Amino acid sequence: MTHREIERYRRCLVEVLQREKSPQRTEALYALAKEIGASTGKKRDGAGDIDAVGLIENIHYALQTASMVDMCRTAARNYWIAFVAALVALVSAAGAWTAVYVNIIAKLKGLYP
Repeated sequence: MTHREIERYRRCLVEVLQREKSPQRTEALYALAKEIGASTGKKRDGAGDIDAVGLIENIHYALQTASMVDMCRTAARNYWIAFVAALVALVSAAGAWTAVYVNIIAKLKGLYP
């Protein structure tokens, strides 16, 4: 799932939850859960079918998982930026220390007053 899809599903969940409690609300939660791939089966303790609260939890967990996968994918894709920035910082530090060293040598040789 992309970031935009995750946000769209979160907005959809909020819209469904803002409705008044009714069988249509539970049906909408069930449809949303099926659409995003959240569990719609039995309760965790195995005692009966899942209710609206269980559906909401499962939808939330599925969206959390999708968000984490999306963040990891983004981090894996953009690690080159951090790598290049570290190289630039290393070159900059080396240049600064070289300038300091050259200045010290010049002062020791009496080139500067």
